[in-house]
Amino acid sequence: MRGKGILLVLSVIVILSGCWDRKELDQVSLVTGLALEVSDDEAFSLTIEAINASELNDQTAEGMTPTITYELKGLTMAELLNKMNLGITRELNFSHTRTLIIDEKVAKEGISRFLQFLEKSGQFRNDFQIIVARGVRAKDIITTTYPIQKVPSLKMYEQFRTIKDNWGGYPDSALTDFVFALTSPGRHPVAAAVTIRGNPNEGRNVDDNRELDLNAVIEYDGMAMFHKDRLVGFLSAEDTRNYMWTQDIDQTTATADCGEDGFFALQVYNSHTKVTANYDGDAPAFTLRIIIEGDIHDNQCPDSLGEISTYERYQSIMEDHLEQKLTTTITNVQNKYGVDVFGFGEHLSKQQYKKFKEHKDDWDEEFKKAKISVNAKVYIRRDGMRTKSFIEQVDE
Repeated sequence: MRGKGILLVLSVIVILSGCWDRKELDQVSLVTGLALEVSDDEAFSLTIEAINASELNDQTAEGMTPTITYELKGLTMAELLNKMNLGITRELNFSHTRTLIIDEKVAKEGISRFLQFLEKSGQFRNDFQIIVARGVRAKDIITTTYPIQKVPSLKMYEQFRTIKDNWGGYPDSALTDFVFALTSPGRHPVAAAVTIRGNPNEGRNVDDNRELDLNAVIEYDGMAMFHKDRLVGFLSAEDTRNYMWTQDIDQTTATADCGEDGFFALQVYNSHTKVTANYDGDAPAFTLRIIIEGDIHDNQCPDSLGEISTYERYQSIMEDHLEQKLTTTITNVQNKYGVDVFGFGEHLSKQQYKKFKEHKDDWDEEFKKAKISVNAKVYIRRDGMRTKSFIEQVDE
């Protein structure tokens, strides 16, 4: 009986092994990027970026294009994605999709109708990045090649991860983050913005990668801001980093003026932001407290880093610098765009829900007149350079 039981178990294992929907790699095309644009004669056009896998293998590469793009015009995402085989031979696989590039015109008209299908579809992972093409066609972004990372969407994905880890100026704009902000009271969504430095027409040529000075390069260009699902404007890369200070930035390098002699830079490795929400009369009032720790990373000034007074002075300078920069960015968004992308309303709903409930439907109007103060506290823990700089010795 025991032998029959073992045989039965082995038989079941054999029958159940494998995946019911398994596809061999030579039967599918991996789609890494999508570009969404307005079409003249249809609702919109969709371009896919699929990997030419043989060109990513050193042993099989022949110097051909590393990706293949194909464009179709139609009315719905489901329709277009299911009929891409009008021009693409293999079945499309979207599990490795990394970017959705949205044209400015599409973004201004609203993108919820496109995101709804992607969010509900089981074919897509929900961590791909939503990106707005700023000043260029969305299709041009996924056809601009790069010699190191040959697939444009993978290049951008790695580029964004790196800038977030090193400089902290990148707003995570994955599908889950966008939808969460879209459905949360007191906050509007944001997305990364990219452009092309150079000539987009030359960037789509593989031979462009043979040049020392590339004719076209995809550049991170700040942040797109939305009112609900409609694009209302952009922030520069520097203002985006100021925005990221309000969202608990991971790490960055901050530079401030230390006098007529030049600047000093602080490498920040720890930052914490706390928002206190209340009402001051008829206007909402917020206090943004930022506590950061860091090391001296660069110093152009002759101040001796062997003196405690230098650290105290630099801390005070950096505090004033951050307070001024953040206040300017927040005020600019209030006055020019009038959309709460910072989530101040979200903080108010958690701390003063009854008051927020009164203005939930007209929160943007309340945000425009909100009184917001920024208090920064900087702790310089050590000198990340030589204690005595040669500049100090020259000026002695």
